[in-house]
Amino acid sequence: MATAGNAGSAQEETRTLPPKPPEEFRAERVVLVAAVLFALTGLLLQWWRLQVLSASYDQGIFLQTIWSGLHGHPFESTLSSQLSTNVIHAGEPPSLGYRRLGQHFTPALLLWVPLVGLLGIWALPLVQVGLMTAAGLVLHRIARERLDDPWLAAFLACSFFGANAVIGPTWGNFTDLAQLPLAVLLLWYGLQRRNGWLVAVAAVAVPMIREDTGVLLVGVSLWILVRQRQRWPLALGLAALGLGWVLLVTNVLMPLFSDDNSRRFMVENFGQYIGDAEQASSLEVLHKALRQPLVLLRELIWPPGETLRYLLAQGLPLMLVPLISLDSWLLMGVPLLGLLLAQGSNNPLSINLRYALLVVPGLFAGAIEWWSRHPQAFAQRRLRRVWTGCIALSLLFTLLANPNRSLSFLIPDSVDPWVYSSPARQWSHGTSARELLGLIPDGASVAATTPLIPHLAQRSVLIRFPNGVVYRDRQGSSRAADWIAMDFDWLRRYAVAFPSDREALENSLEALSSLPEPYGVRAFADGVVLLQRNAPDVQPARRQLQELIGSIQGQLDRRPD
Repeated sequence: MATAGNAGSAQEETRTLPPKPPEEFRAERVVLVAAVLFALTGLLLQWWRLQVLSASYDQGIFLQTIWSGLHGHPFESTLSSQLSTNVIHAGEPPSLGYRRLGQHFTPALLLWVPLVGLLGIWALPLVQVGLMTAAGLVLHRIARERLDDPWLAAFLACSFFGANAVIGPTWGNFTDLAQLPLAVLLLWYGLQRRNGWLVAVAAVAVPMIREDTGVLLVGVSLWILVRQRQRWPLALGLAALGLGWVLLVTNVLMPLFSDDNSRRFMVENFGQYIGDAEQASSLEVLHKALRQPLVLLRELIWPPGETLRYLLAQGLPLMLVPLISLDSWLLMGVPLLGLLLAQGSNNPLSINLRYALLVVPGLFAGAIEWWSRHPQAFAQRRLRRVWTGCIALSLLFTLLANPNRSLSFLIPDSVDPWVYSSPARQWSHGTSARELLGLIPDGASVAATTPLIPHLAQRSVLIRFPNGVVYRDRQGSSRAADWIAMDFDWLRRYAVAFPSDREALENSLEALSSLPEPYGVRAFADGVVLLQRNAPDVQPARRQLQELIGSIQGQLDRRPD
């Protein structure tokens, strides 16, 4: 009986956990509030972007790529086909049946196929904001277990939710790299707790996100070799998995689907190392780059001002601690090196673009390690005020940058010349456009201008206009799209200040005048027009379109090049 009584007392003690100290409770409440604000703001802005047509091409690519998996054609995308070397270099029309895996190898996207089937266009914003919020909470959990001071852990988590490199990509178009911070931080959590299953699952998940994300495992392995040498077999295993997978995918698996990686992305991003070569594998680029140490050094630091600004922007919400932390440099150094050595039309050193997420996990995990070795520094009240100011500055710079035009209802897109549309104007235009798009049958093939693409991406054939209206079907025959949808108001609004939008407007007018088959104007509202192949004109809509074209031509003629 005594034994039974002791067992009952032990169970009661196990069930009754001691209450958290007040300071710990308050610190965790601050983190929870920051996470909720981050998630709600992100979801609201993503909802707004879709309503007012601020979401654009990449959002449509990912939605079409994932949606195709619901219909037995995983990773197929005519939008991606338009970016293929066959279209860009050989002048072929985009193809139905083209699989995006030749451009980016992203098997992890299959996870979201059921959610897209359930929520449609709203699935990807939920995934992106949810993953980034979860990454911040996992970061806080790691910091709480590694650090004695609950407020220090709270500051690190709030730094994550206030970081420009986190907020900018989260508010933008969906990106496969949104999966990366959570996967890497779960790997880090498994390493800290010596949880083999979590380490194994996360280590496999990281390279499945994209063909180049395996390099982050190399950074983790370097950290283990420096800080935990007794675990060197694990370090070698992670490095072999990460680097081996990158080489296997880019040199063996991706070429099975297309030549895009060798003929487009390697040449565009690393053409400075391969000279006049029209194509190169990742191994060839690596070999040629290593033979040009002076070129490597130049690319590594040039332009110095831009490189320095990028590093300062990444480190600002953490009070620049990662810039003096060996742990951060070990963990983030390999992906950062790739960004510094690359070039391309999308600036890899833009703090608001998806590439910044390659650096974020190592940056923050390294900061936790630095603070675990210097906890006494946090005791200074002045330091806490400086850190709070750094987070506030990061938030301010993020808002002023208007990342991915997510805040255009508050901040002008251009000051000289002035480009600004009020929230009411944006909402009205988005409503008119979405109503017109509802006239297009679900299974019809469509060519559309960029801001309309996300709303039309759940179909087999979608082409960006004015780049083309013709595509190849599964039998290889050329066909013209059934419908054309154009948003002249959106292009006209931005053409006054942005050369790329002016060029798109001019090209749209030119393409409209030289369509390969007869198209009738079926509907017109607020600068948005629908055309249907081999259909008669709706005369009021035709007149409205002609009046708008005349007005646009006058605007283009008046503005000097």
